[in-house]
Amino acid sequence: MIRRCPMVGISPGTQLSNLSIYRLTLPGMHSKLVRLFQRLLQRLRHARTCRVFHAASTVKQEQHLGFSLVVTVLLALLVCTVAPTSAAPTADPAQAKPAKPLTFKEALSAELEILRNPMVQLILDRGGSIGDGKLLEVIDQAQQAGIAGDLPEDVVARLEVWRKERAIEEAYRKAPWVHGPARIAIKGPVYLQVPKGFKYLAPEAAEMLPHGYKTLSSRALVSNDDDTFGAFITVSEPGHFAPEQLALNADSILHRIQDKFTNPLRNAKGFMDIQHGIVAKPEWIDPPHYDKERHVVSWSHTEPRQTSPRMFAARLGKTWAAELQVITPGDSSTETPIMRAQKVAAAIEFSPGEGYDDADTRTPKAGMSMIDVIGGREFKYIPYIAPQPSTWETIKTPLLRVAPLMFLILALLVGAIRARKEE
Repeated sequence: MIRRCPMVGISPGTQLSNLSIYRLTLPGMHSKLVRLFQRLLQRLRHARTCRVFHAASTVKQEQHLGFSLVVTVLLALLVCTVAPTSAAPTADPAQAKPAKPLTFKEALSAELEILRNPMVQLILDRGGSIGDGKLLEVIDQAQQAGIAGDLPEDVVARLEVWRKERAIEEAYRKAPWVHGPARIAIKGPVYLQVPKGFKYLAPEAAEMLPHGYKTLSSRALVSNDDDTFGAFITVSEPGHFAPEQLALNADSILHRIQDKFTNPLRNAKGFMDIQHGIVAKPEWIDPPHYDKERHVVSWSHTEPRQTSPRMFAARLGKTWAAELQVITPGDSSTETPIMRAQKVAAAIEFSPGEGYDDADTRTPKAGMSMIDVIGGREFKYIPYIAPQPSTWETIKTPLLRVAPLMFLILALLVGAIRARKEE
């Protein structure tokens, strides 16, 4: 049985071998190709009905005619199989309305034993949903005791995520924190006088935390006791920053930061910034400020994405420096996040003879300016190179679409040439 396709339609008559009632329709092809195909059919019909040839020649002609017909049918079927057909338009996922989160009552059946728990009833009366941490804790306890029953997939999936989050929080709480007041050696001549109400976690201990708190390099972690504020501490030896290097121009530095996120040359070369999905240029929250008494440089700016702002504070020594990067700004009615960062940075100390004022003319100078530290050098971060498709992947789709049509045209041309030679 021969089926129709968008490119070639074959309408057989009562007898497939009778070419006088055999029709091929090619609605999508060029008119010249249609005329060429019609001429070929006319010559094939003429060759079929001609009786002046020898008997052997007639057999040969019929064999050639049958072969051409079979090739044409096979190519038509190939076009129907490989060529893409028009599909009904599908809804754009981006325009789809977000699914309304299920309440706990909607997700669970009334027969479950867990619904008889008084704590669950209290949470449900207050409108608790699947994402309620206290509700998940009760469900987890009931499941561990074997009285929760068969939970729906939505609840099981959310419960697994909650358990992983709890494991991270538990590891964070059990980490070997050093609570202030205490004096901690961080690296080289750099020490931290942990203030009261704060705690410190050494770099090697921070590296052992689960993925949710892992650092990109060996950096210490400092936080307040209620875990509403947190910052990484990075210690390095960049050299001495001379006073003239600390004359900060906020406008030029901001231009450097904005250019780092929106450099069209980098995008043209196939590079992508670490910050994906740029929606706005960064702006200052706290412009760069240098505290000459404590030798602390602090600054903060918004991110292109709608996430937490970037906040930094650096304590400068003779050749060493310690930089704080705030990861959890916290919430306080008396202090801003940058004020907390300045407070912790001011608590960083140096060994005798390693302070900022101990530098002299023989002290090695810093190889970068403070503008580089704040604004970032060009390609300061490792660029992400967008993966490029292979040559075969690039040409495969158009080739599969064009190849069947090209084969059909080639078969028609070969048939026409043979028919002309046989005349």
